Amino acid sequence: MGCSEIMRNLGDLIMNNKLVTFLSVALFAFVITVIALAVSNNNNANDLDECRAELAKILSSTSVAPPDTTTTTAISTESTTTITPSIPIS
Repeated sequence: MGCSEIMRNLGDLIMNNKLVTFLSVALFAFVITVIALAVSNNNNANDLDECRAELAKILSSTSVAPPDTTTTTAISTESTTTITPSIPIS
């Protein structure tokens, strides 16, 4: 049995079972996608842990000053303006 006969038989098998071939390729693509997403999720989890550790370090090293207790007074905005008419006396 030569290589060309094996390839022909394989081609016949694939052509006679198109649905099985399609589902096999779809399953392979799904498995590869799941593996890629798992790796990506693991990397994101590691990055999130690093960010949380850095944030905790920054927050523990800074101190917050208490707010000033200043009193404010209301200023009256009412003003009195007197206009005297100037009438020329002739």
